[in-house]
Order: sequence, then structure tokens, then C-alpha cells
Amino acid sequence: MRVLLHMSTSSRMPLPDRRSYGTIARQVKVMSRVRFLRLEWTLSFALIAVGLAWATLRGLPLASLCRPTARAIGSGATFGALLWLVMPVLFWAPGMRHVRDTVLVPFSRSLRTRDIVVIALLSGGSEEFFFRGVLMPEIGLGASSVLFGLLHAVNWVYVAWAALIGAGLGLLATHGGSLVAPAVAHATFNLGALLVLRGRQPPHDTTS
Repeated sequence: MRVLLHMSTSSRMPLPDRRSYGTIARQVKVMSRVRFLRLEWTLSFALIAVGLAWATLRGLPLASLCRPTARAIGSGATFGALLWLVMPVLFWAPGMRHVRDTVLVPFSRSLRTRDIVVIALLSGGSEEFFFRGVLMPEIGLGASSVLFGLLHAVNWVYVAWAALIGAGLGLLATHGGSLVAPAVAHATFNLGALLVLRGRQPPHDTTS
């Protein structure tokens, strides 16, 4: 979830640690949803613009990979739902429950349903276009997955988690020969995760 990257970047924190999450949580509270959505649009269009320029210069056949089919949509939705179902495992890892309760839950609760849909579509589409559509053919599955993990630099646990998901999305793209399946999977996971997090009650105020 790129919200933590936005927060850590604005705080000049290269990789947040447990002591940093109080600062990030306070920023989540003061950052308006409109400002955050503008930031999300900007980041998404930047990834797409860079990807398009790169693909044009390198002659990558992206158009043929972006045609939606029922099979691609179905496999993507299934993969995304499976990721959503195993998400609780992530929060058993050291430090991740604290991230969930101090940052992710307050952030998700500030969003409207349509905001969550927009964020899921933007992040899923732009990141898959760039990482699986452009980077993976150029530098390979492993390197592109590591870079994908670093884009989600919440902590080292989440970097590893995101890198593994990136590898799975890359295999999904390779197996299906389409960017639609990983984009749908990514959006499905983000949509489900944000909705579930929004439904949680924060245990207490840990930012004071």
C-alpha cells in the first residue's frame, strides 16, 4: 500500500521503524483525503508516463498485453482474492500489527468507498503496467519483484511480502500472456484489504 511510502517520503524517512509510525500516523490524520487522492493520481500517471516512454523507446509490445479477456479477468480476481485471504498471515509478522493499528486502520477509516475503489484501480493498473509490463521484460522477474518490494518500503517484512507478491503477479502475467490478470489481481487485493482495514476499530490512540 503506497500510503506508507507517501508518508515516509514526506517525513524524509528512507525506511520507517517502529518509533517512526507515530509520526506517520499523525501525518495520516492531518493529510486530507483530497490531497492524498491527488498524490495517488500523480504517482499513478507518473508510472504510466515513464512506462509508455520506455516501452516506446524499446519497442515493447504492450498493446497486445492489455486486451481484456474473461479468462484474464477471472484468473486475476481469483488470485487477488487468495492474496486477500492470506493477508492475516502478514500481520502476525514482527512489527506489522503495530503498522496496521497505528497507520493502516486510521488511514483506511478516513476513506470513502469510492476513494478505496479509485485507489485500488489506480495502484493496480499503474504498478502492473510499469513493473510487469515494462520492467519485467527488461530486467527479469527477480529484479523487478525486488524493486516492486522496495516501492512498498514499510519495513523489511513488508518489503519481502511485497516482493513475493510481485513475483506471483509476474508469474501470473507470464503464464497468461496478459497484463490484465495481474492488474485485476492487484486491484482486487488492494480493494479487499482497504475495505477490511476500514472495518476495524482502532484499539486505542497510540500517537500521543
